[in-house]
Amino acid sequence: MTAPTQRYLEILRNLPLFLEVRQADLDALVPSVRTVHAERRKVLFKRGDPCEGFHMLVSGKVKLSLVSSQGVDKPLDIVTSGGSFGDITMLLERPYYLTAQALEDSLLLYLPRNAIVRLIESDSRFAMRMLASLSMRMRNVVDDIECFSLQPPAARLVTYLLRLLPPGSMTPAKIELSMHKNVVAAQLNLTPETLSRYFRELADRGLLSLEGRTIVVNDIDRLGEYVADRTKL
Repeated sequence: MTAPTQRYLEILRNLPLFLEVRQADLDALVPSVRTVHAERRKVLFKRGDPCEGFHMLVSGKVKLSLVSSQGVDKPLDIVTSGGSFGDITMLLERPYYLTAQALEDSLLLYLPRNAIVRLIESDSRFAMRMLASLSMRMRNVVDDIECFSLQPPAARLVTYLLRLLPPGSMTPAKIELSMHKNVVAAQLNLTPETLSRYFRELADRGLLSLEGRTIVVNDIDRLGEYVADRTKL
């Protein structure tokens, strides 16, 4: 086994989508795999480009967004390590309906449609796992729409920050924003000015402290109470 082949196998084994796939199926996939190195800000594909496969993110972050004809960028999802994208479009055999751009230097694996279709046909467990992955992503999209469109603006920001906290976090807790605040604002359907205003309000209330892209949550319980109160308004 060559070094690149071994590396591909190790990466595939550690991706959530392939945790229960048979070794023989992974071996069959490897010849079709290619790596994609995307530097920060590189556009992987644009809306309307043909979709003949899908990507899995090994490291880095990728933004999926709708871009209007006027060039307005509306982020819909931020893909992190272990995530995949393009699979739904690939299975529909339609062009990409979103634009994908690397938010930081990223390493991805790309698999063509024909290799995935062969695996789906030969391994029902993989087909079920892929369906579960797609269903979970759809649920997350619905949750995001509810949180970031229907909630009051201040509650959107607090909900977003609470989601970034690791499970079991204790006060005080640190959050490192990996994205520029303008991207965060767009994802929350806020203007950058509105986002900054609510950050200042939360800081003035003593709920958090700002240190560049580092956010220190001074009281997790009070922050949760804040979003609950705002949602009632």
